[in-house]
Amino acid sequence: MSATRPSNPFPQEGEARSPQMRGAPARHPGSTGQPYEREKYRNMSTVGIIANPAAGKDIRRLVAAGRVVSNQEKANILRRVFAGIVSAGVDRILIMPDHSGLARPASRDVENKIKLDYVEMPVADHQGASTNAARAMAEQGVDCIVTLGGDGTNRVVAKGCGEVPLVPISTGTNNVFPSNIEGTLAGIAAGALASGALERGEVCRRSKRIDIFIDDELRDTALVDVAVTKQMFIGARAVWDTSSLQAMFLTRAEPASIGLSSIGSRLAPVSIDEECGLYVRLAGEPGPNATTVTAPIAPGTVSEVKIADWRKIAPGEKIEIDLHPGTIALDGEREVELLPGQNIYATLSMAGPWVVGVAKAMQLLATRGG
Repeated sequence: MSATRPSNPFPQEGEARSPQMRGAPARHPGSTGQPYEREKYRNMSTVGIIANPAAGKDIRRLVAAGRVVSNQEKANILRRVFAGIVSAGVDRILIMPDHSGLARPASRDVENKIKLDYVEMPVADHQGASTNAARAMAEQGVDCIVTLGGDGTNRVVAKGCGEVPLVPISTGTNNVFPSNIEGTLAGIAAGALASGALERGEVCRRSKRIDIFIDDELRDTALVDVAVTKQMFIGARAVWDTSSLQAMFLTRAEPASIGLSSIGSRLAPVSIDEECGLYVRLAGEPGPNATTVTAPIAPGTVSEVKIADWRKIAPGEKIEIDLHPGTIALDGEREVELLPGQNIYATLSMAGPWVVGVAKAMQLLATRGG
């Protein structure tokens, strides 16, 4: 399968960077220590692996009944993923290095069966590392990227992956974008796409995103939900108290979801690739669509939420954000501070990352004897 070299539409300014990244890159102990011969790998079928060791461990374990996915379980998931990839006949696995060494057990399982490489970069210890790893993988022509994390992990991966399809496995908190997929099946689906047994148009759906602009410059993006909050500081990042919300923008609102998007699903269900989103206002004077809904806003937390007004939004439509001061949460985590004098607006884009439908992939492989 020939790989397309995607461009990155997002600016790199503002990404968190460790001091180590400003100098010569540190090499992961599992790498060869040699610069990548990128063109050499262009014709090799390759699956990328980005596993977030911090996913599923934020403050929502204290304020709600969010599950904790241990690093041991993440390592076990990767063992299953690697087994599935190898069974599909893929040439190479390219791994984002991390301090926990999540991929080491899986690498030992398959070290004599497939070529294994680590991305030449500092060991991942911040959000920007996942973006940088995805960008490096895209530049090296990977055919598919398997992610372990929640909505937040996939948000930062999407900022770097360009047109490379994602197979997102849920190990986070509010998991609307990733799914609870069995690792072996995820690996088989990713491997089938990378090896050319399946084509992107057969098994992938294009997701949406919400873009945040400040003074007409793209500041950041979200894959599922943007929440405008009255809280003045980023602090613990995670959002769990709806009383602090002024408004929400949703790319999707599916009844079986949890988190802020579940509020929208009680108003008007919206699917992953439906050409619309939702704007929900929770503060101010009641409008014509004012109502109250009951929704699961966090694991183990079902709340009654008062809606001042809501409506569907179209791709490209600009909606101003006029709260100052305050913060904007992207896919459940506060990331952007709202300051006086800024011109801030949000738009819905249909150009989110491609997502592999694992069930669809397995169905097609079964009918073709794969």
